[in-house]
Amino acid sequence: MPNMSLLMWNIVADENMPLVKELFAEFGGEPTRIKRLSGRCITPKNLYNTDILLVRSITQVNQALLKGSPVRFVGTATIGTDHIDLDYLSQQGIEFSSAPGSNAQGVAEYVLTSIAYWAEKRNIDLSEIKVGIIGAGNVGSRVAKVLESLGIDYLLNDPPLEAAGDSRSFVSLKEINQCDVITCHVPFLASGQYSTYHLIDDAFLEDMPEYALIINSSRGAVLDNVAAYEIKHAGKKIDYTLDVWEGEPKVNLKLMEQSLIATPHIAGYSQEGKTRGTYQLYQALNQWHGLENAISLDELLPQAPKWHWDGNLKGLYQSIKPYYDIEADDHRMRQVGANVEQKFDLLRKTYPQRLEFLDTL
Repeated sequence: MPNMSLLMWNIVADENMPLVKELFAEFGGEPTRIKRLSGRCITPKNLYNTDILLVRSITQVNQALLKGSPVRFVGTATIGTDHIDLDYLSQQGIEFSSAPGSNAQGVAEYVLTSIAYWAEKRNIDLSEIKVGIIGAGNVGSRVAKVLESLGIDYLLNDPPLEAAGDSRSFVSLKEINQCDVITCHVPFLASGQYSTYHLIDDAFLEDMPEYALIINSSRGAVLDNVAAYEIKHAGKKIDYTLDVWEGEPKVNLKLMEQSLIATPHIAGYSQEGKTRGTYQLYQALNQWHGLENAISLDELLPQAPKWHWDGNLKGLYQSIKPYYDIEADDHRMRQVGANVEQKFDLLRKTYPQRLEFLDTL
């Protein structure tokens, strides 16, 4: 644990995290020195006198980055932790915190908008479809709640939660495979009993019904991107809404061209979601030293206009579009074209952080 007598705390934070200055200007009654950097450009040289490191999803935090540094606290303002070497942090006694659930509402809105857009484009009756949700954690549960409130049928698949005794009703991946819409909300696990690497592979895609939709807003490698392109290119009538890409910032341009909606990992990029992520790290840092939170979350969250649904599933996308225009998100990414790999981070940085629109659904 750092020496509480330090005159100044040194913090390095991803430049895409909001409200860092407002929340971390002081710590433990002492002023801080804050350095904002591009997440992909944080190097060991930046951390030689750093006490606290705050990142988002693109900084690889491991021994190569931290060895020899005085960093004693690492926080990621995201739900995922596959970019963090948790074993190394534990071995070095480095405190760690993430922000589970911080972007759940934003992702749920992205998924709902994607389904509504698909239904409009393909003339689908949403009252007759079934949605398969893979992963029933914070995000998957929020998606389920939204669908239930709208009267859209869904199934849940989450073997780890099922094995842990979760009381909800779960189905097999084989049953999920036959749904009209499949949406992924799992962490990336490269190996092991619950590996999610290429969970959606060529065999899974081949067995799906024609005219189905796959939404991936979890991690790129959950879906075999090459198989997804090849099966679509071979003539299978299947739609993709993809927010994450295997090997980011690389993007399979052929798959992007075949996708109904393509976006650069921005499903959870709402103002409220990013604010919650930063605030959860603020809470964790205070808790680390037994300090009270001097700032409340309610003081920071923006006031957003709320969507009021009229109860009609027909025309759902048109009722959502004034609050969230997913076509505009898709258009921005496609405008970059063949340069998307070089400009992936810039795209993410310059995307407007939409306001969340769902009320108490």
